Amino acid sequence: MLRRLSYIAVGFLIVWQFACGGGTLRKTPKSGSSGTPSANISISPASVMVGSPDLTLTIAGSNTFTFAQGGVHYSTVVWSQGGIDTPLLTTFISSSQLTATVPAALLASPVAATIHVEIWDRIEGTGVATSTLVPFQVTSSPPPTLVPSISSISPSTVLAGSPDVTITIDGSNFGHFGHFVWSTASWTTDANLHDHGTMLQTTIVSSSQVTAVIPAALLQSPTSVQILVVNGDVMGMSDGYFGYPRSNSVTFTVGP
Repeated sequence: MLRRLSYIAVGFLIVWQFACGGGTLRKTPKSGSSGTPSANISISPASVMVGSPDLTLTIAGSNTFTFAQGGVHYSTVVWSQGGIDTPLLTTFISSSQLTATVPAALLASPVAATIHVEIWDRIEGTGVATSTLVPFQVTSSPPPTLVPSISSISPSTVLAGSPDVTITIDGSNFGHFGHFVWSTASWTTDANLHDHGTMLQTTIVSSSQVTAVIPAALLQSPTSVQILVVNGDVMGMSDGYFGYPRSNSVTFTVGP
């Protein structure tokens, strides 16, 4: 009898620890509480134009809500609209990042939806934890394109002859802002992107972080260049980057 009670107690502790460390159980705010709980996930983009094709969302977790995959638990991104929940095709990247595909059928008309993440027990078929709800808009007019800003890049220096290097760019106002309009990092030997700029393969992690790959071909000789982020139409930026909001530039050094 004591052994059975011990097993039950251990099982309870495991579930309790996961709920605390692996997600936040969705709870109704207690009477007397004020406001809405702070979001424990973020999404990018947070809006698209009506009629957009299938969209890939990037969902970032926080230190109060982490994602699960493998073993007993798994994470699912859910689109909620008009009281109906639609699970999205979800790809686990890490405990702090997921991607999910929003099908074009859900983007065919203006709507105000929400996105949240559910963590499920694949054996019991029950929900374990649920994130807060984050708003998502399908709009009939283009959302405003914000001016990006860079606070730091890491690494900021590499040795000449290095292979491809991925830099992390921290700042603000990064994201998708419409069909083909999103944040793209660039390498330039001066401020002239049209003549001396090279667009870098960029991944939007959140509104405050992107990563970019600097190819080895640019790292063969010692040099000092500028890294900046442009929020613009990637199909048109090669025509001159004219009129697109751009960030401040940060120095990147290829050392001897």
